[in-house]
Amino acid sequence: MVSAPRVVEDGLETPERKTDRPAWPWLLAGIGIGIGVSVLLFRVEPGLVPTESSVAEPSTESPELGIAGLIDGFPDGLISTFRGDGRSLQLLTWPLRGAFYEETIPVGASNPPDPVVFDESGLDMATLLPVPESPFGVLYAGVPESAAILDLEVTGYAWHDSDPLTLAYTTAEDGELLLWVTRGNLADSELVARAVGIDGRVVAWGDWGYAVQDEARDSVVLFTENGEIKDTQPGRVLDSDAAGWLAIDNDGVSLLSAGGGVKGIDRPGLSGEILAGSFSGDGEFLALLTVDGIIVVSLDDDSELVASGSRPGVAQLKWTSDARFVMYPGLRGIVVMDTVDWAVDVILETRTFTGIGTLPATQP
Repeated sequence: MVSAPRVVEDGLETPERKTDRPAWPWLLAGIGIGIGVSVLLFRVEPGLVPTESSVAEPSTESPELGIAGLIDGFPDGLISTFRGDGRSLQLLTWPLRGAFYEETIPVGASNPPDPVVFDESGLDMATLLPVPESPFGVLYAGVPESAAILDLEVTGYAWHDSDPLTLAYTTAEDGELLLWVTRGNLADSELVARAVGIDGRVVAWGDWGYAVQDEARDSVVLFTENGEIKDTQPGRVLDSDAAGWLAIDNDGVSLLSAGGGVKGIDRPGLSGEILAGSFSGDGEFLALLTVDGIIVVSLDDDSELVASGSRPGVAQLKWTSDARFVMYPGLRGIVVMDTVDWAVDVILETRTFTGIGTLPATQP
C-alpha cells in the first residue's frame, strides 16, 4: 500500500455551515408542463456476434406506449434533463408505460451548468454551476422540481454508488480540502475529513470509502469510510461499484481495489481517450465512453469488446436496474444499447440532453 507523503490530515473541527440558502438573482423558478408529441427512434439488430460497431437506423414505433413500448424489455422509467430556451433546464420524465412529459426546473445560469447527475433512485439530482472567474462552483441538489443551493465554493461531488439520496462533496477553504456528506433531505452536511496538499475533488464513494481526484498530481487519493487517508494511486477515476472496485484510466483502463491492488484490463481494441466509465449493477460489465461511442467490456471472461458508433454529447453513462441496458447522451438524443442482442436505439433525437437517470420500478 502506498502512503500519501504530500498530504497532511488535520483534526475534524467542524466549521459553522450556513443553513440559509441565498437567493440568486439568476435563479429561475416556475413549472411548465407539456406533453411531447414527437420522438424519433432508431434501431438496428446487429445479431449476437459482438465484434463490430453497430449504428442505429430509423423505426416508426409510437412513443405513446411508454419507453417500454419502444424498447422491448426496458425495465425502468427514464428521467433526464435537456437544455431549454434561454437559461433554463428542462426535465423530461418518461414512465415505463405512457407518454413522456416535460417541465422547467429552477436551475439556470448565464453559463450552462455541468452535467446533471441523478442518484441511484432517480429521485434526486445534483449539478455544479460554474462561477465566472472562479475555480469553484455552486452546488445545486435535491428533488429536480425544487432543487436548491447546497453549498458554495464546491470543487466536486458524487452520489453514493449504492445508497440513494446520499451525496458527498468537497469544498476548498484557506488552502484546505474539506470532504462533506449530506443525507436524506440534503439539508444538513457532516464534515468527514479535511486535508492539505490535495488540489482536487471527490469523484466516487461508497461503503468502501471515498476517492478524491488530485488534479494537480493526476492521482487518486483513497480515504476510508471514516475519512482517513489510506492510499494514493496514479490515474483518473472513471467509476466505482458497491463491491469496492474502481475503474481507473492511467494510460489504459485498470481496476483498482479500494482495499489495495490493481488489475489491468488487457483487450484488443481497448485504446484511445476514455471520457467516462460505468459498472453494471451486477458487476459483470464495464461500459466505457469514447469520442466515437461506447465500448462494453465483460469483466467475467475474456470475450471480445462490443462497440457502438454513435458519438456522445455529455460524457455520462447510465445502466438500467437489471444491468441489461446502458445509455448515454448522444450529440442529439439518448443512445441505448441492449447487452442481450447488442441492438442500439437512439431516442428523443430532437433534444440535447445534459443528464440521464432511471426510475426503477423497485427502488433501491
